[in-house]
Amino acid sequence: MTEKLYEKNSYLKECETSVTECVCEGDATYIKLRQTIFFPEEGGQYSDTGVICHDGRTVHVLKGELTCTASEGEPDIRYLVDEAIDEGTCVKCILDWDTRFSRMQNHSGEHIVSGLIHNLHGYDNIGFHLSDDEPVTLTVNGKLNADQIRVIEQKANEAVYANLPITDTYPSKEKAACTVYRSKIEIAGQVRLITIGDVADPLDVCACCAPHVSMTGAIGIIKVIASAGIKEGTQLQILCGRRALEFIEKSIDALESIARSFSTHRDNVPELVQRLREENRSLNSRFAELAVRSIIDSIREGKENNESGGCIFTDTDLSPASMKNIFNELVTLRKGFVGLFVGSDEEGYRYYAGGQDKDARELAKVMREKLDSKGGGSAEMIQGKVSAAQRVIEELFAELNVKTGME
Repeated sequence: MTEKLYEKNSYLKECETSVTECVCEGDATYIKLRQTIFFPEEGGQYSDTGVICHDGRTVHVLKGELTCTASEGEPDIRYLVDEAIDEGTCVKCILDWDTRFSRMQNHSGEHIVSGLIHNLHGYDNIGFHLSDDEPVTLTVNGKLNADQIRVIEQKANEAVYANLPITDTYPSKEKAACTVYRSKIEIAGQVRLITIGDVADPLDVCACCAPHVSMTGAIGIIKVIASAGIKEGTQLQILCGRRALEFIEKSIDALESIARSFSTHRDNVPELVQRLREENRSLNSRFAELAVRSIIDSIREGKENNESGGCIFTDTDLSPASMKNIFNELVTLRKGFVGLFVGSDEEGYRYYAGGQDKDARELAKVMREKLDSKGGGSAEMIQGKVSAAQRVIEELFAELNVKTGME
């Protein structure tokens, strides 16, 4: 079995060891090491990468993986490498430390957040993923509101300020059985417990296989950047340490850029955005009113002829109430089947349709058969969506009105 040096000292960046096995599987080459500083992909965290040096050559460690799951027994580790190394070769392993330390900060921060949620609300962490490109995600099996999340974030950072110790222990099966700790899976082999704080009164105790920082102060900062209620409970997105700082810096830069473009201070941006939203909403409402009036005026003045089979098309984004007002005017002034269609050939159309002394439900049936439209309604009016092109819709309405002698 490979000796896991990263469990004994998560800050170990280099080690000298030997290759115990080298096998090729198709185009892939795997090796095993007598001792290792490279954490494999496990427990929601990516594997470490780095290089292995020997005889003036440099071999890249691309990925580490377990030979079995923790629930099946005590797993060994093998590494995907870009070049074979003979069994028995003495090598020097060098870890990609910057990536490892960032993961340690975020993983330890996640333990604090999950532990606090469990302690304060009794919820369990039922999902965890640590990505290098996206925020850390954790899912708990209970609902958390914004105020509760804010308190959790505050207490998490207080734990960072307190610079609590983070330690690992390997209890016997008997001791593990009577120890209270968080764990998502049954572990067949040796249990490794990560304790945050005083062992007599810990902030959190959790079964975990990954490397962690040795003191909470090394996490730097814990920031909850998003939350969402989901079927299972609540999903949080967090960032810690260096990655949290980078996120905050980018957010401030974006805020400063917006403020400069409006010649104001960044503190005024929220109020400015709200004012612009209200102005935009007012302008859109006014524009819609003018569009409705223009279309109705066109109908009344007879500027829209009947060659379209009584259909009017517009790409103006009208509300359902505006569409209904236009349709009511249209159906009053035009004979036969008529329809108002809002949208475009590319994105499809929303519609209101019907006709004087006509059963609109019959029109709905034909539109479903010929245009694959979606929707329904009453004998007086139908509404829905259709993806057919304007020309096809016009031809159908013209054909229907010719058949009924209304063209």
